[in-house]
Amino acid sequence: MNTRGTAQSGARAAGYCGLEHPRGGASCTRSPHDDKWRVDYYNDRKSVTDASGTEWFE
Repeated sequence: MNTRGTAQSGARAAGYCGLEHPRGGASCTRSPHDDKWRVDYYNDRKSVTDASGTEWFE
């Protein structure tokens, strides 16, 4: 298994969607879901009080 697959597998085991952002640097930290809206609640937040960081639609 490659590094990307390993990271996604680990994210899924932790209860996250784990899908990587197309440009890299973020991965979806929502629980597994069927819709195409992706959110990384930890990376790229502008302030510590922001509820989420990177958001994208796939």
